[in-house]
Amino acid sequence: MASEVTLRAMKSRTFPEFLAGKKKSSSKEANKLKEYMIPGYYNETALQVKKNYLHRNFYVECEDMQIEKTQLAHVTYHRLTMQAYEDWVKFKKPLTRAISSKASVEYLRLYVDVATVENLKIVHLVEKTSYMQHQNVCRVVFGSRVTDPDTVDWRIESMRLIEQKTISRSQVNDEKDE
Repeated sequence: MASEVTLRAMKSRTFPEFLAGKKKSSSKEANKLKEYMIPGYYNETALQVKKNYLHRNFYVECEDMQIEKTQLAHVTYHRLTMQAYEDWVKFKKPLTRAISSKASVEYLRLYVDVATVENLKIVHLVEKTSYMQHQNVCRVVFGSRVTDPDTVDWRIESMRLIEQKTISRSQVNDEKDE
């Protein structure tokens, strides 16, 4: 599932190291994210991960993840000009609802709620590592041109946290022992 691959890649040790220039070679996580995300969202995500690593001195590593539930929440349909479509996927301009007489691109967006349980290692570069369990619900927005069935290419436009419960992993282990 694209959502799981994306979440795991964003929460890996090698992705922030690659973005910070610590790894000279290409990152397989970066390549996965570029494959599954529209370019604008990849750039936004990479910038946030890089800032956390370089300026806030931490990164998040996913040790285990389970997808508990996925549910389609909403669908939208858009007719766009080619220029409006290209501006959107590069995050140059927001997606517009106005329909132009020159609109030739049909674009579909799927809003999917994904509930996960993630065992995370929060690695502080100058402090002690902490271990957390996040029980999250993310709204993942997939988008694709649907004008021609041969060019359908679903990609992630955004992932936004809509619900989160955080538990220290020592608490999780204590609850299991009771």
